[in-house]
Amino acid sequence: MKVLFLQPPLGGWVTWGRHIAINVNHAQLAANLREWYPEIEIKVLDCRALDMDERKMIDAINEINPDLIYMGDALQTTGVAAIAPRYKRAASLIKQQNKDVKICVGGFYYGANAPQILKETKEFDFIIYGETEVTLPELAKELSKKDPDIPSVKGLSYWDRGEVKVTAYRPLFKNLDDLPLPAYDLFPMEKYIGFGRIRNYVETYHSRGCPNGCRFCVGWTNYDPRGNSDWTHYRIRSAKRVVDELELLERKFGAKFVVMMDEDFNVYRPRIEGLIEEALKRGLNVKYFFMGRAPYFLRDKDLLKELRKAGLIQCLFGLEAVDEETLKKIKKRITVDEVEETVIRCRENKIGTVITWMVGFPDDDERAIKDRFERLDQIDPDIAALQMMTPLPGIPMTPEVEPYIEERDLSKWDFQHPVVRTKYLTREDLGRLAAWANREFYSKPGRIQRILYSKNIHLFCRLAARSYVETVDAHARAATKGEVFV
Repeated sequence: MKVLFLQPPLGGWVTWGRHIAINVNHAQLAANLREWYPEIEIKVLDCRALDMDERKMIDAINEINPDLIYMGDALQTTGVAAIAPRYKRAASLIKQQNKDVKICVGGFYYGANAPQILKETKEFDFIIYGETEVTLPELAKELSKKDPDIPSVKGLSYWDRGEVKVTAYRPLFKNLDDLPLPAYDLFPMEKYIGFGRIRNYVETYHSRGCPNGCRFCVGWTNYDPRGNSDWTHYRIRSAKRVVDELELLERKFGAKFVVMMDEDFNVYRPRIEGLIEEALKRGLNVKYFFMGRAPYFLRDKDLLKELRKAGLIQCLFGLEAVDEETLKKIKKRITVDEVEETVIRCRENKIGTVITWMVGFPDDDERAIKDRFERLDQIDPDIAALQMMTPLPGIPMTPEVEPYIEERDLSKWDFQHPVVRTKYLTREDLGRLAAWANREFYSKPGRIQRILYSKNIHLFCRLAARSYVETVDAHARAATKGEVFV
């Protein structure tokens, strides 16, 4: 039995430039499969990292001759739902060459919508319903048998004699410390690059879910809706295990900058304290970034100085909106003042800041969006990551946003194209306002000097900011002309 983890040719978010990151879902699943079922052969083909077009991809797959191909990711940052057409096209090309090879997809977007997507996608044989950690290895093991019992594999949607069937619900994996560290040795680590310029770049994922459950968040789509709001069941790798992985990445693979993609890394103060203690004790030099929430950063403001010593050079937290009514509707559970103070405290400790904010909520009009931008501009983060409302099926806001969806082409469901209108604005209006806001933020003279040249901000943060500055026009083409980059 031979399993191939395939990342087909694809691009990325326009604002991140030529950004080529490891597929964290593939790396974790490959490690699980290798440890739990060592008799199964594992192959990896990352066409984006290896700069392979579709023809070269097909030639490589024919040479590998796998029995099962897996595609999917756990992260929205790969391109949100815009990755789905890429996976479907790759599956179609593969099936034209070999109709007998089995193709499975899973993770982000697929996890909440498996049976529906499978009904629309004859090219896929299996879609994992919910978390992938155990389901994919069990599926591979079952397929290696002479008479596989597919219904016994929980958390799966599959074709059976022309009919889509669904197996039993897969309970969540409880203790992430029980998972092996990702199988980095199987991947072309030397090929990964962040924001077009940062070599020795790696992305990691040390938790599952988020305890806050914002209603707009696309993270819900990793999870089977038959569970009990599984997205809000937050599970973490311990601080020690996180630093084990950082140490492995630095000392074996030469990592210089690690972006930890946990949706809320700083939920628990003891985890932050443990990260600081372990990183300093081991003398790590690798720098890292993590995402969190402003209230947690303020709770731990006395730790920021030590966090900077222990390697934290940049962090992200969400603003999304600035008026109390919208913040309440989306269940953001933060205040604008908390976000502003977090920027101040981080800047005092030479930690770069990224703030996400959104346009395209149903009640948005031009004044609301301009007020939102004005407040963001006053808060003055180092990077403003503008996101267009993207109501993936499976998120709590989808039912109320559904009447406003006007763009169904998933290649544009990437946070950077307007796919909905609002009660008061057309999609064209939203695209125009998004392009305007992005240009305004990244053309302010004092800010440009700071984010590109200030020695108070680590070089890696300045290189990421440069990517946003240099792609302002390309972002505008996506927002207003529909140009596709993923």
